[in-house]
Amino acid sequence: MTERGKELLQYFRDHQQDFLNLLEALVTQETPSDNPASFSKLFAIITKEFEKIGFSVSHIEGQDTAGQLLCTPDEFNDQPPNQLVVGHCDTVWEKGTLEQMPFSVDGNEVSGPGVYDMKAGIAMMIFGVKAIKELDREMPYQPIFLINTDEEIGSNESKELIIEQAKKSARTFVLEPSLGSEGKIKTARKGIGEFEIIINGTPSHAGLAPEEGVSAILELSHVVQQLFKLNDPSSGISVNVGTIEGGERSNVIAAQSKAVIDVRIPTKMDGERIKKQIYEIEPEMEGIELNVSGGINRPPLEKGPANEQLWQATKKLGEELDMELKEGTSGGASDGNFTNLYSPTIDGLGAVGEGAHAYHEKIFLKETLKRLALFTLLLQQPTIYD
Repeated sequence: MTERGKELLQYFRDHQQDFLNLLEALVTQETPSDNPASFSKLFAIITKEFEKIGFSVSHIEGQDTAGQLLCTPDEFNDQPPNQLVVGHCDTVWEKGTLEQMPFSVDGNEVSGPGVYDMKAGIAMMIFGVKAIKELDREMPYQPIFLINTDEEIGSNESKELIIEQAKKSARTFVLEPSLGSEGKIKTARKGIGEFEIIINGTPSHAGLAPEEGVSAILELSHVVQQLFKLNDPSSGISVNVGTIEGGERSNVIAAQSKAVIDVRIPTKMDGERIKKQIYEIEPEMEGIELNVSGGINRPPLEKGPANEQLWQATKKLGEELDMELKEGTSGGASDGNFTNLYSPTIDGLGAVGEGAHAYHEKIFLKETLKRLALFTLLLQQPTIYD
């Protein structure tokens, strides 16, 4: 372990209780994505903490969400390139969850709704800059922190701002939780698509004239089988019919049915191919009309040459902390899927723990503080691109 690695780790250990106090304040403000009014107190906490470390915080209001916070240094000169740090403060948990899942610290485990995904990441953003300032370190690029409130529901309102800031940034760090309890860095993520197929048939009385009807439900059964044939686990491609519906009542040949499909793809090319195959599905029964809509709404995070350089730099910095970092691919998407189109991106730099979106959600404190030291070193890392 290098001397600056030791110094950073000691700093975070000395400030462990302060970190926990902030984390508790963040977690005990419940902020489900679809409840914009619930974010006001959390915004106040985040704003106060960033202002204490010399940042100005702008609130970009949303239409159907609580919007986004954009945190820039007080001396910000708006001259790219910057380094972008992205995270979200919305959770999948409804208000009232704290009654069943209270914030708690049990030895090295810190539990609570949203603690892992990803309010610990928000606390890490603040403490990383705090350490750099108090230890009198330098950063080669101005850090820009973008925190949104709709990541868990697709980032539809924040996507434009995320892309705008990524275009100005030499690199992007996403403080989503790490991959698995071993804390792998996410150097790749699958892209996500959602499709809807509506099937129109011909209704008829099921008892008096069944031969005059064309069942949209029967055709749906054929379509579902065609969709599942598109799965290719060996290539990392999954096509899942998540919901189906159809019919009016049991004594009527169904006039309409519907399937909603989730698609996960590792490459942009895979996404284009699967989309084409879904749109080209043909009905097997005469008298049926298929209407297909949807597409790939989050592109995959693919590791190109610049990303590889950023990953290698991250691994090398990990050695300064006696960390043997490993990389992995996540089947889920994040806002890193957007930033990676315009800025080399490292994802999964946030907390080490387990149980995202689950009742056993928790972080491992010692490992997370070490990950915080890694993030702080990355903020100080000079340019690494050829």
